[in-house]
This record gives sequence, C-alpha cells and structure tokens, in this order.
Amino acid sequence: MSGSMTLAPFKELLLRTCGHSFENERAQALSAGLCRRMAERGVDEHAAYLALLLRDGEELHRLTELLTVNETYFFREPEHLKLMVDTLLPAYMAVHKQRPVRILSAGCSYGEEPYSIAILLRERFGSESERLFAITAVDIDSVAIAGARKGVYGNSSFRGMDNVLHERYFRSCGQGKFQVVESIRKLVEFDVLNLLGGSYPQKMQIFDMILYRNVSIYFPVQVQREIFGRLAELLSEGGGLLVGAAETIHHDVGILSLVKQNSLFYYHKTAPLVFEERRATNRNSVSKRTLGRVVPAAPVHAAGSVSQRNREQERQVDERFRKEPHRSSRKPDIKAQFDEAISLAHNLRHEKSLAILDHIIEQDPSFEKAYCLKGSLLLSASRYDEARTVCENILGRDPLCLEACLILGIVARQNSNDDEALRRFREAIYLKSSCWLAHFYTAEILFAQRDLKRARSSFEATLKVLANGELKEHGRAFFPLSFNAEQFVVICRHKLSLLQKNG
Repeated sequence: MSGSMTLAPFKELLLRTCGHSFENERAQALSAGLCRRMAERGVDEHAAYLALLLRDGEELHRLTELLTVNETYFFREPEHLKLMVDTLLPAYMAVHKQRPVRILSAGCSYGEEPYSIAILLRERFGSESERLFAITAVDIDSVAIAGARKGVYGNSSFRGMDNVLHERYFRSCGQGKFQVVESIRKLVEFDVLNLLGGSYPQKMQIFDMILYRNVSIYFPVQVQREIFGRLAELLSEGGGLLVGAAETIHHDVGILSLVKQNSLFYYHKTAPLVFEERRATNRNSVSKRTLGRVVPAAPVHAAGSVSQRNREQERQVDERFRKEPHRSSRKPDIKAQFDEAISLAHNLRHEKSLAILDHIIEQDPSFEKAYCLKGSLLLSASRYDEARTVCENILGRDPLCLEACLILGIVARQNSNDDEALRRFREAIYLKSSCWLAHFYTAEILFAQRDLKRARSSFEATLKVLANGELKEHGRAFFPLSFNAEQFVVICRHKLSLLQKNG
C-alpha cells in the first residue's frame, strides 16, 4: 500500500468527502489506516476495499474516524481563550443583551476545547454562565464526540491546566481517569458534523463566537477557503472567529476583517460593505488620516445617512466616464440606466443591478464600464465562472483593462489555479506598478509555494505602495470590495516577520 498510484483514488475520495489531504508525510498514515481497516473487514484487494468505501457510507465514516487527528488538551493556546472570555465576549454582550451568546467549537475532537471554554466562563460569570451562554461543539468523528459527551480524560489531557481548576472541575473515576463535573458538562452540546458536508442543521445557523483552531492545517487551500467561508456565514454581525496561532496566514482576507489585539489575531464580522465606486486618486490628495479606513454599510437605523451618501456618490460622475470617447454618441437613457445600476449596487441590490447592466449591454455592446461593473458584482456573489467569462470578454475588447486582470486573478486563485492567478496579477502590475492588491496576492501565492525570496519582495512592495497612500490603486473604477488597507499592512508585516525568522 505504499505506492502513490495505489493511494491516489483513496486520497481523492477522502479529499472530496471530508476535505482531508493525505499528501507528503500524511500518506504513510493513510496507508497504515487502510491496511488496518482492510484487515478488520477481511478485504485483501485494494480495488475491492475502494468499492466497499464507495457503496458503504458507514465504512467510509469508520476510515475517516481512524485517520482523523485528535491530538488536543485542555487550555491549549490559552491566550486566545482568555482573549475571547475576558475581552471579546464582554464587548459583544454589552451591545447584544437580548439572548444567550452562542459559541461554536468547530472540530472539537474529544471535547477539551469546549470544556475549557465552559470552565473559563464559569470562573468569570459564575452560575450565571448557564443563562448567558450556549456552547455547541462539533466534530466529524463520532467516536470522539461520544467520548466528549462522557467527559472522561487521562493525565495527558491536563498538561496545560492549572491544578486549582483541575481539582475544582474534575472528579476522579479510577485508574488515572477524571471526569468533568456535571455543572460544566451540561453547558456544552455535542454533535457529529462534517464541516465540508451538505447544509448544516437548522440549530447551527447563527453563532456569535466561533473557534476553529488547529483544524484547517490538515486541509488543502481550496478546502480551507470553503470551510472558512461557510463558518463566516454562520457568524452573527459583530461576532468573532478565532483560529489557531499557526493558522491565521492560511485564511483569505476579504471575507472577515482580521483584527490585531495586543499580539493576537482574530477575525471580526462587520456590517456588509457598501459597494464603493473606485476612482483615480492623486497620491497627494489622499489624507493620511484615511489610511486603513473601510467604508462599512451603515446599520438599519442609519439608513438615511446611507441614502444621502449614495446620492452624493451618484452626483460624482467618474472622471474617466466624462472623458470616454463614446460619451457624445451614447444615448442619454443608457447613461441614466448605468447611474441606476450603480445606485442599486451601492444599496447591495446586486441582482437588480445585474439585470439593468444586461439590458445596457444588449443596447450598447461597446459600453465597457457596464462589463466592468457586471464582472465585479459577479465576483462579489462568488459566481466565478460567470465573472471570468465577462472579464475575458472585456480583455478581448481592451487588453489593458486592469480591473479585468485583477478579477481573473482572484477567480483563478479561488479555483486553486495559482499559475494562472500569478500570470493575471503580473499583468495587473505591468499595467500599473502601484497596484498593491496584485502585489499582495502575488506574495501570498509565492509564500504558499515556499518561494520565500520573491514572496518577501512582493510583501515589501505591497507595504511600500500602501505607505505612500495608494489606497485605491488596486483597480479601476468599479472594483467590488472595500478593502481595509490597515488589515493588509498587518498581514504583510506578519508574513515578513515569519520570513525573517526562516532566514
């Protein structure tokens, strides 16, 4: 079972069904696990066992459980737990007082993490913690979940735990085993869940705080992004998502805001971002006070201010549009329709905006800005294939369209086609050397490929452009995302510090 060709179909099956990758050093664990299950089932041929896995979901689940890494212990990475309990939760509760705060431990293994949370909450809030919080913990391994519900642990699980807390919250049950006390066990609800599986159950539709720590390191990049995106959707506005100390760099930016609190990082969910029309801005006109600001959509109670801002944006016609060669010959009603499409995009009514853009393109196929806005909206909606088609159409008409190159690069990156993504980002940099977003994504890809020298150069280029105030130099008129420049500065500096440690 050691040959890579023999393992290939098993790797593909496990990647597709549970998201786990068994490349490089993990291939040996896969080989050993297959041998064990085949022996237990009395199957001699690899092809026969593969056929069994394909028709027997229970056997596939047993193999997955055997291969799942469940190494954990109480109060692992305690700084993140203290950040959540002492800082993030009190801040969230000060604003949201109407219901218990819902906490999710995703990939909880045998339960050490959620029980650690429950203990810290009990220490801080006393018996009120039962009323103030609801903790849900999930894992793909049903054996681990069964063990977590019992709450019985050996000495190895307590290597990060204070003796006082051990004595207070655990009772000896013989032979070096200790059980979590009932008052803590009842604070946590455990369930079996494949994070990459179908739709999540109804009771998992909204959480205020999510811990997804030391799980994604076993997944390939595309699976990491998919699961991270799904968890982000579960997060309530104002909520936080914590990953392991070694995992911050694995997750894409743009979905949630990366926040630095002292020396720790976590992700924060803000209100949906208003579609911001990007305009060419002179470097000297960018105030240093705006560095790092992001334009969030105002909450419902401030809807009037959003409308006022949108009316102001609609009055400010893009300079390139006014100078466009076809402007004098374009029908006035098309200009009015396009202004309406922009206004709808500002108000996050993307489907209506797309319908108007399609109508504009049908009337005037030469109207490039309609294609650019359409490609941006499709990218925002994660309709990547459609966005790619639109942007390829744009480049067929205008090979020098920076925005189209950027969108195609991001689409390629989402599809794990790093070679294509690099090509598109390099095209963007060629078209505009100060396009910091292209520099950043180039650096991220090179970093993942372990091309450390070139990654360092690209991260440094990103910082240099941002330091010069080029906050909007990532695209042309209608790039879909409002980026928090300070967030990118923090990430670049973090990556450069890692590169420096690695020589």
